[in-house]
Amino acid sequence: MKPLHAFAFFACGTATLMLLYGNELLLFGLLAGMSLFALSLDGWKETKRFLLAMLIGGLCENIAVMCGAWRYADANFMFAPLWLPVGWGMAVVLIDSMAGDGERDGNAGFSKRALVMSLAGTLMVGAMFRQELLVLLGFAIVTIALFLSGYYKKSELRAGIYAAALGTTMEALCIMAGNWHYSVSMLRIGDFAGVPLWLPLCWFNAFLIMRRIAK
Repeated sequence: MKPLHAFAFFACGTATLMLLYGNELLLFGLLAGMSLFALSLDGWKETKRFLLAMLIGGLCENIAVMCGAWRYADANFMFAPLWLPVGWGMAVVLIDSMAGDGERDGNAGFSKRALVMSLAGTLMVGAMFRQELLVLLGFAIVTIALFLSGYYKKSELRAGIYAAALGTTMEALCIMAGNWHYSVSMLRIGDFAGVPLWLPLCWFNAFLIMRRIAK
């Protein structure tokens, strides 16, 4: 998918999350339809990547919400809304297309190591979200260590920054709209906690690890 088209889908998805979060089933149907359309434009090449990201992202989000790290305004069937896994699947596919760093592999696979790391990161946030600076320090140490060890490639820095910037911006807009709220944040958006200080690094690592699960 062309980067401009991916950005357009990402922007439309963000607007839809802001406007229709109060109707969980309608939002799920619209995001699912948008996802099918986006995947079809690319000849369904990213379907396996989408499905793996959807399953793992949805699992991690439900664990974090269950732990109390954040909550959604309208979730009637699980801890997180039904549309959330679809959103994760499309986020990974679209950010990958926008990054254009040459690291993508059209053959979807599965990395158990990356899966363990994603679950470990989720449990860290779920257990320590009340200590915002400690979580920030944890993500910073992990990020540096993974680059120094060679697990992350220098060529992936751009993709990670794309994920951090786009993901954090999307979340800030959705928080302002009332879709979800974090339990603890030094930053404020109106009467609610804003985006936590660790969120950009969370998106940075979540995306780079997720692309390894669905490599």
